[in-house]
Amino acid sequence: MWMISITFLSVGYGDIVPNTYCGRTIAIAVGCMGAGITALIVAILSKKLELSRAEKHVHFFMMDTQLSKRLKNAAANVLRETWLIYKYTKLVNKIDAGKVRAHQRKFLQAIHSLRKVKMGQRKLAENQNTLVDIAKVLSSVCVVALQYIHTLL
Repeated sequence: MWMISITFLSVGYGDIVPNTYCGRTIAIAVGCMGAGITALIVAILSKKLELSRAEKHVHFFMMDTQLSKRLKNAAANVLRETWLIYKYTKLVNKIDAGKVRAHQRKFLQAIHSLRKVKMGQRKLAENQNTLVDIAKVLSSVCVVALQYIHTLL
């Protein structure tokens, strides 16, 4: 039991160990209190570092704005490369295969970046409503519904 508690509490196997049962009990109690205090400090720090609801909305708005700009740029790149491929294949007398292939590669890269930005927008939309926000809204709706029911009775 002594070895399990010392290993679990990450106190370790030092050179100095208590020999009596009373000493071991005190060491286990101090180890448990240390683990509890550490957990409490981590919980408090994570709560303080968590964004508020308004800050989350501002953050998501800024991220959405940034992704919208990137989407417009990616779409413009796709259109530009499409035009250049058309230009070098249909509007010239002699087709330069090197230029056409280079613009085809750039075209595929532009499509890839466009899809990547769209995936980023989808992920942002999915992560916008966290479970905590949904639970808060649901609880407030329930409170309002209960107040409405009480006014009817």
